[in-house]
Amino acid sequence: MPKASVKWVGDLKFQGNDGYGHTTFMDALKKHGGKGSEFTPMDLFLSALGGCAGIDIITMLNARGQHLTFFEVEMDAIKREEYPKFFKKISLKFMLKGELDDKVVERTIRLTMTKLCPIAAMLGEIAQLKWGYEIAKESENNLNGHSYSGSGKNP
Repeated sequence: MPKASVKWVGDLKFQGNDGYGHTTFMDALKKHGGKGSEFTPMDLFLSALGGCAGIDIITMLNARGQHLTFFEVEMDAIKREEYPKFFKKISLKFMLKGELDDKVVERTIRLTMTKLCPIAAMLGEIAQLKWGYEIAKESENNLNGHSYSGSGKNP
């Protein structure tokens, strides 16, 4: 069973701990009275989406014999204007490099974003999720590959 705790460490900074002994910090933005020295809780949540998807994608690509040498995901989000100001739209751009089969990558990302990543599943209940990807061959310097867009449960 997952466990976590959050402890106030001064000003508007908090220390988060999980049940495995890992620590992270969060802070409010300066405009909200914090020092802006750490992730905000919402930015940490958005990053968790990228990490969750990344773990699933890399694991599945490796299991399917794909040779991945680079992976990065960029995320942009739009929050609601009214309170609570949760994410209403999230766009993800997956950038991969290696000797990869485009169809395997597309299926893996789609499966991750619609079925496997629990953070994507939770966010897909309240926000519009869109994603795309680009693949670069190992010999290429730029990510010029094929792009694909999909959407979550609530397009």
